[in-house]
Amino acid sequence: MSFSLFLSRRRGAMRTAGVCLFLVTLLCLPQVPSSQAAPVGGGWTRAAGVHAAEHFVGQYKNSRGLAAYCTDFERLSPENAGGYEDGHSGGFIRSDGSALNPTENAALSYLLHRWGDTADNATAASVQLAVWALTSPGMAWDSSGMDAILRAERLPDGVVAEARSMTKVAFSEAGPYEVDIRLEAAGAEGTMTASVSVLGADGTSAAGLAAGAELSGPFALAEERGATWTTADEPHRLTLKRTGLGGGSLTVSVPRTPAAGVQWLLPSRDGVQRLLAAAVVEPRDSAAAIADLPAFQPTVVTRASAARTGVGTTVHDVLTVGSSPAAGGPAGTAPWLSLPGNGTPVSVEVVSTLWGPLPSRPVLQESPPSDTPMVGSVTTRVNGPGTYNTPGLVVPSPGWYVWTESISPESTLPAEASRYVLAWQGKYGITDETTFVPWTPDITTELSTHDSLVGERVTDTVIGSGFGQPSIETGAVVTLSMYGPLPERPSLTADVPADAPLHSKVEVPALNGSQSSESFAAFTAPGCYTVVASYAGDDHTNAFTSAFGEPSETVCVGEDEPAQPPTPDATVAPALPASDEVGQAPARAELAQTGIPAKVASGAALVMLGVGLACLHAGNRSRRTAGESAHR
Repeated sequence: MSFSLFLSRRRGAMRTAGVCLFLVTLLCLPQVPSSQAAPVGGGWTRAAGVHAAEHFVGQYKNSRGLAAYCTDFERLSPENAGGYEDGHSGGFIRSDGSALNPTENAALSYLLHRWGDTADNATAASVQLAVWALTSPGMAWDSSGMDAILRAERLPDGVVAEARSMTKVAFSEAGPYEVDIRLEAAGAEGTMTASVSVLGADGTSAAGLAAGAELSGPFALAEERGATWTTADEPHRLTLKRTGLGGGSLTVSVPRTPAAGVQWLLPSRDGVQRLLAAAVVEPRDSAAAIADLPAFQPTVVTRASAARTGVGTTVHDVLTVGSSPAAGGPAGTAPWLSLPGNGTPVSVEVVSTLWGPLPSRPVLQESPPSDTPMVGSVTTRVNGPGTYNTPGLVVPSPGWYVWTESISPESTLPAEASRYVLAWQGKYGITDETTFVPWTPDITTELSTHDSLVGERVTDTVIGSGFGQPSIETGAVVTLSMYGPLPERPSLTADVPADAPLHSKVEVPALNGSQSSESFAAFTAPGCYTVVASYAGDDHTNAFTSAFGEPSETVCVGEDEPAQPPTPDATVAPALPASDEVGQAPARAELAQTGIPAKVASGAALVMLGVGLACLHAGNRSRRTAGESAHR
């Protein structure tokens, strides 16, 4: 008779109710009071469980220690079986002929596998309630049949709540299973972490399953007894320590995972409950390859020791060494390669090359142009991230200089690690790697004369050298400043005296080579005058100032001699014609060059003067004779 008869409201007759009550007393739990260890037919004994108001709710064990739970709640209890024959295995079929679906079978199997062997009374009672809810017709949770039993038995609330929780967990963590292994990035001292989970059909971590790990290759587990564990709701973490170069694998095995099926025993008599003995189990495993050490990419960021310096100074490069993931590798900062086992970092050589001098600032590009002049190369061995200074090189002349760096795997120490090091080459023309050596001009000058007279003008011959092309292109000028009049020829000094008067200035282009200046202003007073040449400097050329009182730049000016008045007997000489040159000072009284020697010319003049005086005397005498005759 089914349990539904017991619950039927259509039959109100007392006789039917009495029959049902009688049947309830014949269920899985004993009809007469008995101890928990009371024997059951076929060598089975009641084990862990709870004696409820009317029935024993728990597990049974045989002489071999096999635990089992009653099913088919509406049938008679195991005490009525007399014994149990060999069981069956597979998907379970309820007493009404309905088969459990794969999900229900998997949940039932998980329930028995995880909690079936418990020795705790309350846990065993919870398992029994969950088994009835899954296998007995009309006994699902929240059904009228289950509610009636719970009211009649008055089980502890904790037992019922745990039974409900077990059922829920069994469905969420049931198989089929997958072993999930996730290897995380390597940490300090060559270690890495493996996160291992056994996932059920819905991706939830399944707890309560025995698992083990095995390593191959140059690796070892850092944890003691870490090779075996029982799965939990959270992933199990393993720390793998690399002991050498090379790759390997991590294999995780779960030898007994509950499959979608159970084992049950058949009673020797009809109408008696079957016993669910165990879950059907099957192995699950998975392997994850542990890659060899990744390719290591050392990197260098550099900065020249000086952005600007002078000819003949020593410059060096400041290296900031680091590492980065290889192309296609994971993002983020990559650790510097160290030898597994002892943690010794590998070392590589950074070759730094100084290019120059260059006529203009270098342009950023992947590599130097083929015709780029080179000062030299220096080598710096580095063994990890940090800042290093290279040996120095002397910059020989003005211009721009720029560093480039390179790393070759062949320079790796120890040599066996070279296959893990990638080559590196820096770009050419990086601003921070550039040093500029300014041009230093040299200017020499020579005045057109060093003796002059008031009212005259002079010019300057300027010879420039050492000007850089940028200075020439900007139209820079050299300023020529004339100081005077000075009371005497100046002494050579580096600076212009504070009381030296400025006479005038002229400018010439700042060029390499010789050129002539315009005339300074005319001299207005006697004395000495001297010129100072100066260049203000610019971004590419240093300033220049010549000394004060350079002999080549000094002229002394005298007064022009005044014209002599004629003697009384002298004949006034005709005036010389004025100069045709505009702005020229009056010519001094000198004899014109006619081709006649000066002494001859002087003698001729004296002869002519004597003749003139004789004629004048004769004339005067004739006039006196004529007067006297007239007077007579």
